[in-house]
Amino acid sequence: MSFKKCRDLVLGVVMLALSVAYTVYARQIKTRPKLTPSYASARIIPTLLGVVLGVLSILLILQGIRKLRAAGEVQGEKMSRVDLLSVTLTFAAMVLYIVLLPNLGFILSTIIFLFLQITILAPTEKRNLLLFAVIAVVFTALVFVAFRIGLSQLLPRGPIEALLGF
Repeated sequence: MSFKKCRDLVLGVVMLALSVAYTVYARQIKTRPKLTPSYASARIIPTLLGVVLGVLSILLILQGIRKLRAAGEVQGEKMSRVDLLSVTLTFAAMVLYIVLLPNLGFILSTIIFLFLQITILAPTEKRNLLLFAVIAVVFTALVFVAFRIGLSQLLPRGPIEALLGF
């Protein structure tokens, strides 16, 4: 059985395991109950995201099982080098994001991660680095404003957050 046939199943299982771990760690976030009501604590959004990721992972597993049943046993397909490189680079980008987040803060590390991830996933002939940079900056700014100002949640601080006074 080739990787191409079962990649949805494998990715779904890996993402389900990550979502469980993420949700467990999200539930361990310390909050200050006297300052924030229980429905607006720092745990709520990460926990919700972990649950959504878990549900989507289960759907991906089911889709992978359905594809395997429909495909039968056709031999000869192998994972292309481009697919393998994309998976490897995506994993490396996630590790880099985790490493950079405490030192660079939310804004810079998220911009770098989004730019890299969009570049990795975009077809080579359609890569527009300026557009990717604008998307990464705008999306990061929207998420920052939503969490920091809209939800009054603290995000990891870095040089940009210090300059902005957040």
